[in-house]
Amino acid sequence: MWKRNKLNLLTAVLVTGSLLVTACSKSNTGEGSTQSPTPAATGTASPGPATPAKTPFTFTMNTDNPIMNWTSDVAKEITKRTGATIKWDIITGDFRTKMNVWLAAGDFPEVVNIHDNTLQSYIQAKAVIDLTDLIKQHAPNIMKAYNNDLTLLKDKNDGKIYGLLQPPTKKVNDLTKKGWIGIQSAVLKDAGYPAIKTLDDVRNVVANYMKKYPEIGGGKTIGFSNYGSANQLFNIFDTAARSYGGFASTASVFVDDQWNARLRFFEPGYTDFFKFLNKVNGEGLFDPESLVQTPEQFATKCNQGRVLAIFGGGGDCNSTLEKNNMADRSYVWFDIVAPGKTKYEVKPTGEANRGGEMWLSITKNAKDPVRIIQFYDDMFKLENQILVGWGFEGKYYKVENGKRVVTDWLVDQYKTHPDTFWEDVGLGYARQMSTNYGAGFTLSDGDFAMWQFSESWISKTTSPVVVETLSKYGAKTQADLLVKSIERDYGSTAGKGTDEMKKFNTEAIAEYGKTLPKFILEKDASKLDGIWQGLEKTLKEKGLDKYNQASTEIYQAASKEIKK
Repeated sequence: MWKRNKLNLLTAVLVTGSLLVTACSKSNTGEGSTQSPTPAATGTASPGPATPAKTPFTFTMNTDNPIMNWTSDVAKEITKRTGATIKWDIITGDFRTKMNVWLAAGDFPEVVNIHDNTLQSYIQAKAVIDLTDLIKQHAPNIMKAYNNDLTLLKDKNDGKIYGLLQPPTKKVNDLTKKGWIGIQSAVLKDAGYPAIKTLDDVRNVVANYMKKYPEIGGGKTIGFSNYGSANQLFNIFDTAARSYGGFASTASVFVDDQWNARLRFFEPGYTDFFKFLNKVNGEGLFDPESLVQTPEQFATKCNQGRVLAIFGGGGDCNSTLEKNNMADRSYVWFDIVAPGKTKYEVKPTGEANRGGEMWLSITKNAKDPVRIIQFYDDMFKLENQILVGWGFEGKYYKVENGKRVVTDWLVDQYKTHPDTFWEDVGLGYARQMSTNYGAGFTLSDGDFAMWQFSESWISKTTSPVVVETLSKYGAKTQADLLVKSIERDYGSTAGKGTDEMKKFNTEAIAEYGKTLPKFILEKDASKLDGIWQGLEKTLKEKGLDKYNQASTEIYQAASKEIKK
């Protein structure tokens, strides 16, 4: 579960469920990596109102981060403010398996960060305690964070509360979002930074550049490419088709205004992007290996600077290009919607999503549950949310025009020792102490909950080439190039599909994988509609109509639960 990723604009960094802010770190197998000394904090600790000293206490908690510690300056400040010290019980091997082994033996920590389904097993075994009264009696800050409504936390079976999820946020401002088709800055510069509004605009700049530069770095120049091995074919190509058609990302279905849901493969406009790929393939601009190559095979081409345009949103290799002294070939991402189409988007949720979500639960092994819930209540205070999300004012961040801005020191710390950055500076605790949190979430002061998603971090870590290219299009971040959308709340549908629906969906994606290559590589364009109709016929025989009906029932039920 614990992964260490290089932080860039694609990183889905996690933040706490108690409005504690988190981070994911860079992958570390332990080979050739040593922990750097903890940097001393010389900035201000953003103190709140003076409070009585807390009685020291220690409790145990699980983590799958092998180098998690409680020695950083942030940890010391947390202890100073709350009296608490966390002793980490480090999980090696598979996270869920270890949690189940602990449950069987009854040898689990006092606090656990736990998945939805595993939590149910702990509830049935009476291994976690009901927090309802503890929160109401000892946690005014937690109550405030949930607007005095704990419904989100209640177990669907007995109505009790067995853990904390991230509290709702009033505003989501995700600056890490980007378009679905990336073009090299070098290509755009060579073309004089023309307007990129249509697929033909993209095709023209790519075709002209390929004609002028048939080779890059001794290898053949590639026009359009990405990866499509196994299920990645559906993930990448469907993302492109859906985005171009303006469809919202509602699983595999299209949901109309009457809440009827249908597998979107056969909605008008869905195959328009595939027809475009069929056309550019005939012109030699498409990389047919995109239909079968792995992410690693694609990355090799991308890292060589040979791929002029990437579609489908995945496969960005900007950071590697910069390291390879090819920053001029970094990508800028555009969001293109078919002429006459309106872009629909799932309304960003300010609440935690059920299904695979991480909970923060107190187990029956806890020596002092009251003291533990008081600790987490302390951490819900704004000044403590800022501490774990941003660190120390003056050293980790400064305030400009009323907004928190990361310092050059923090940027340098990440660049100089990314393998142990999170643990060294103390910004890796929050995820371990609570739950996942969405990009762009804000605190009660209206500012970003986590520095990783702030405009200041993005601006300071984006390459000068990309910054210059964005400026040519009147943008500061990739998110500025997004097409304006109509946001719609589709309700909560996670985990609602039946086994029969899941089986059909698996078969549908498999048939999709067989049909799409034939479609894109077909030399006679007049046969394309017939090829896709063949897919529809095959899926009807496998239960398409029943799948659509079942999906409709799920979304119509979800629509009735949406808060008006």
